[in-house]
Amino acid sequence: MNVNLQRRKASWRDGGVAATRYERANPGVRKSSRDEDIHMHIDYWHDDRGVDVKGNNLPDEIWVEFKNVNGDYGWVFGDAEIIAFDMPELAAFAVVNREELKEYCRENVDFTALVPKAEAYKKCYRRKGREDLITYLVLADLQQLDSYDLISYCTTYIHPETKKVCSVFEKSVY
Repeated sequence: MNVNLQRRKASWRDGGVAATRYERANPGVRKSSRDEDIHMHIDYWHDDRGVDVKGNNLPDEIWVEFKNVNGDYGWVFGDAEIIAFDMPELAAFAVVNREELKEYCRENVDFTALVPKAEAYKKCYRRKGREDLITYLVLADLQQLDSYDLISYCTTYIHPETKKVCSVFEKSVY
């Protein structure tokens, strides 16, 4: 299996973990349709508010997509009202308003030149062989946004044998 295919599979799997965490943290959300996911960049609906869940985030490396791999508009120009960045270090999702994030990027990202990945903080980067245009921010940047909030992970689960509620923070004796 080639490296790109392996990476896509790993990314899809990690995105599935983020989606499961999001569903558990937000009972009652409705999963979007495949068409809404692909064309609107909406993974879930909270009533009438679309949410795009982003997995694979580190507090010092939060990627924002202006153009996708095909050169089309990236998710920051999608229809989701809310972007939820999965942040395992916080045991939570860092949540922001997409329009506010887009405006922050317009005001703070240098779009004048492409730079190597290591220099892509608030500058544009394009992966080799792709038409994407991305930058990265850090958690402190998101925290400057008025809409910034945290949605904590669900911290309990049901043990499959005993059916008892277990906490992820306590040693469980079942």
